[in-house]
Amino acid sequence: MPEDLLWETERFEGSHRHECFGGANRKLSIEDGLVIFLSPQIHNMGDDGIHYNKEFMDYVHRIAQQTWQDYYGKTKEDFIKKYGKNYL
Repeated sequence: MPEDLLWETERFEGSHRHECFGGANRKLSIEDGLVIFLSPQIHNMGDDGIHYNKEFMDYVHRIAQQTWQDYYGKTKEDFIKKYGKNYL
């Protein structure tokens, strides 16, 4: 999945913000900058939107975890300690 066809890292007109890790980790995701911007169709308005497509969601989780580890110079264990799960 080429990421440049799926999301942007900056808000664009009509986009929806999606926190890469939701639920109890939504606030952490926002604080750590792990958000992406999606068209409404790719977010939650279409059958293949990220909220209905486990493969897409898993892909975003992997990219977000790796990005977090690289950006903050942290390990997989650090990520698990903060977010509770390894997605890699």
